[in-house]
Amino acid sequence: MELIFIRHGQASFGSWNYDVLSELGKEQSLLTARYLLETDLSFDRVYSGTLERQVDTADLVLKQVQSRVAVPHLTQIPGLNEYQFEAILKHFIPIIGSEDSSLRQHVENLFTDKKAFQQLFDRAVNKWLAGDSDPEGIEGWQHFRGRVEAAIEQITAENERGSRILIFSSGGVISTAVHLATGMSPYDAIRTGWGLVNTSITKFKFGGAGLILHTFNSYPHLEGRNAGEFITYR
Repeated sequence: MELIFIRHGQASFGSWNYDVLSELGKEQSLLTARYLLETDLSFDRVYSGTLERQVDTADLVLKQVQSRVAVPHLTQIPGLNEYQFEAILKHFIPIIGSEDSSLRQHVENLFTDKKAFQQLFDRAVNKWLAGDSDPEGIEGWQHFRGRVEAAIEQITAENERGSRILIFSSGGVISTAVHLATGMSPYDAIRTGWGLVNTSITKFKFGGAGLILHTFNSYPHLEGRNAGEFITYR
């Protein structure tokens, strides 16, 4: 069985609602559809999480593809939703600021300065990953890992051997799948996932040996276009 994860298109970083695809994110989705058609990549089932940016990416791709070939109905699984990065930031930033006063200057620019965001985000996620329990009001790492693993188990159980499955999800989910497939540490897997390009393609094989990483963060449909304008990370 082949599991093909496609990360959602660029969302609205810095906006009051991050979960909305930007205009560029919509264009990335259409380029993804064109790539699937050009490479004659067929698939037996299609899944996504329930987040708006995931579902809208899937819808844009599938509507374009179905003009040429029949496509399966989109099945939404909440287990494919991203971890609560905004809640994680809000919970851990005061703790981080109290531990390192030099980082306090970055807090005001958290959602407008990408470097400030990444520095604080790295510290916050590291603390989240290290926790053994769920912080108040936040899904902890162990629960997040468990639901991603359960979503993958559901998908593989519902489909026959030899199937090709298309999955629209997010960077943290794909990174966790890499962690499950490779044994990479949670921090290294999540940190590696920060390099996932919007609408990039990551493939896994699934069989008797379990989940095996096949290709990671491939985006030939975006390369060479407008000097990299279409290559984005949030």
